[in-house]
Amino acid sequence: PSHSLVAIKCSYDTFIGIEGERLRSKVFHLVHFFRSNIETALKDESADYLLPSPSPIQAIICRGNEHCVEVAKKLRELGGISVFPIRSPTVPKGEERIRIILHEHNTEMEVVHLVKCILRFMKTSNANIGKLQGEDMTSKL
Repeated sequence: PSHSLVAIKCSYDTFIGIEGERLRSKVFHLVHFFRSNIETALKDESADYLLPSPSPIQAIICRGNEHCVEVAKKLRELGGISVFPIRSPTVPKGEERIRIILHEHNTEMEVVHLVKCILRFMKTSNANIGKLQGEDMTSKL
């Protein structure tokens, strides 16, 4: 239908224009802000938890299907954060993760809230998060 073509053209015009550049810049600022906050909080252990990604799709390692689902549920309950468990066999066993997607409409305050909720859960869980399986995270944060 012609209205679909008009919508596609408007989207494309926004994407290649000044507004699209502004929106992309904001998203990538939020990506950097999220990663630097997690890396600062977790210090040398951030590589054990945070998958390398320059994109708005970020991931926190959370080993085990059941545990991955539990973490995602806890993040929703703790802070109303919409995250998604990515489980085996979608990813290899032992590489389960929580998928986080940052959007242009998110704010720095929402990213701070996300980081605090992730850290809070890690502190209160005997989590299989990252490579530190079975360790007490309370002493690490």
